[in-house]
Amino acid sequence: MSQSIDERDRRWAALDKAMAEHDLDALVFAANDYRGHKGSLRYVADYNLCHKYGNAVLLRDREPVLVLSGSLVSARKPVSGWVRDYRFPATTGAGLVEALKESGRLEKVGIIGMGQVLKVNEYLALTEAFPGCAFVDFTKEFERIRAVKSGYELAGAEESAHILDQCFHRLLEIVHPGITEREIGAEMHRVGHLLGGEDPIFLSMHTDEQNEHSRSTFDSPRDRVLGTHDVHTFSFEMIGPRGYWTELARMVTFARPDEVTARMARAVTDGIGNGARAMAPGAIPSDIQRTVLMGVEQHGATTSYWSGHSLGLDVIEDPMIGLDVVEDPEQSPDNTIEAGMVLTLHPMVQDVEGRHSGYMSDTFIVESGGSRKLSEHPTGLHRVSRGGVTVHDH
Repeated sequence: MSQSIDERDRRWAALDKAMAEHDLDALVFAANDYRGHKGSLRYVADYNLCHKYGNAVLLRDREPVLVLSGSLVSARKPVSGWVRDYRFPATTGAGLVEALKESGRLEKVGIIGMGQVLKVNEYLALTEAFPGCAFVDFTKEFERIRAVKSGYELAGAEESAHILDQCFHRLLEIVHPGITEREIGAEMHRVGHLLGGEDPIFLSMHTDEQNEHSRSTFDSPRDRVLGTHDVHTFSFEMIGPRGYWTELARMVTFARPDEVTARMARAVTDGIGNGARAMAPGAIPSDIQRTVLMGVEQHGATTSYWSGHSLGLDVIEDPMIGLDVVEDPEQSPDNTIEAGMVLTLHPMVQDVEGRHSGYMSDTFIVESGGSRKLSEHPTGLHRVSRGGVTVHDH
C-alpha cells in the first residue's frame, strides 16, 4: 500500500504543478465505462469505473472528490485507498457544480475529456452555474503529464504483459482444426481472469469474402470453425491488478502456410521490428511510422496511416505512432518519444489486391538505449502441428 500511496502523491503533485503553471483553479476529470474513456479517473483516484459514468474534481492542494452517478449509490461500496469523498448526486452535473463551489476562487477550470467524454448536460450545468468562469480543454496537457510512466506504472505494464503471455500459452495448448474462435476466446478469458486480469478486449481477424468494404475484417470471437489451412489472428488486450494495459496479437495456423499468408506475416513482423528499433528517446512518432512502412512494403504489402500508440490506464493514449490521427485531433503523431513510455505497435497489412491480410501486435517499454518488448513470445506466424509450435519470423 505504501508504494501505491507514494504513486498517488507523485500524481497529485504533478497535477497541482500543472494547475499552477496554467493558472487553473481546478481540474474536472470526465469518464465513462468505455475502456478508452475511464483511465483518467483511475489516474487521479485509483478508481476503476465498472459501469455508467463518473467524474472527479481536483481543487488546488486538495484531495479529489469523486462524483458518480446517483444510480450507483446502492451498489457495492466503491473501493479506492486514495479518496475518501464519494458523492452520488441526482445528476452528475449538479454534483460537479457543488464540488466546484467549494473553491474560494473559480475563474479558470481545466476539463480532461471535454471533447470526447464530458456529457453535454454536465457542460451546460457548469457554464450556467459559473458564467464568469472559463472552462478549457486540458486533455492534451493531461496526456503529456501521464505519457512517461513511473517505476510503479511500468511494473503494472509488466504485470499485464505476463498475464497475456500465459493466455497465449494456453491458446497454443488447446488450438486445433475444428475448434471455434468462441472456444478459444472463452479459455483465454478464463486464464486472464484467474491471473488477476480485468476489462478484456478480445478480437479475431480474418479475410471475409462477403465484406463489401474490406475483405480484412475483425470482430469479437464468433462460431467460426478453424480449418487446417485457416489462420487464426487474434488481438488480446487486458489490464492487470494495477490497471495498466498491454496488447498482444499473433497469427496462428496448422498446415504449412501458403506463399501469400507467409508473406503477409513477414510484412507484419518486419514492420514491427523496424518500428521497435526506431523507438528510442528523441524519436518522432511519424518517423517511426515511416520505418514501419518500409518493413511492410518490401513484402508487397500496404498498411494504414498509423500503426501504434501509447497505452497505460487507458487502452489508447498519446502519442500515436502514425503519419496522421483521425477521430481525436487532440492526439498528436509528433510528440517526441521519451524513456519511460509504454508503446504498442500493431500494423494491419494487406496485399496490394486487398484479398489477404496480416496483423500482430507487441507492447514495448522505451528505455534509454531503445525499446524492450514485453512479451516472451516471438513475433511471427505460429504454426501448431503434432503438438509442436514452429514460428515463422522471417
